[in-house]
Amino acid sequence: MFEVDRIVAIIRPTNYMLEWLKQLPKALDNMVLRNLQKDCTALLIPAFDGPKQAQAYIDHIYQGLFEAELESWGVPKKSWPKDRSLELFNKFYDIEFHSMVYDIAYLEQRQKERQA
Repeated sequence: MFEVDRIVAIIRPTNYMLEWLKQLPKALDNMVLRNLQKDCTALLIPAFDGPKQAQAYIDHIYQGLFEAELESWGVPKKSWPKDRSLELFNKFYDIEFHSMVYDIAYLEQRQKERQA
């Protein structure tokens, strides 16, 4: 396997976000947190020595992430929270960091090249 020198950051919606979504016009009544937390956004970010540095990186770029997440949920811009602060971002999302990233497609490609 080919280890990628990066970290995966998973952006996982929280119950706070679910409750916010439910108060929007045209919200689905049957929305549940379990469904919101499936197939979450995964980001490849630079490798860091530990989770504190990775979190600091996310904190630095959170505004763009926040807006991209709101867009991905189909929330019209006029309904976005006016104050999209780091504090609100951290209430809306839990961030998970995973440091072991492998590119399996790279391995498969190398195997095909050797067989050719």
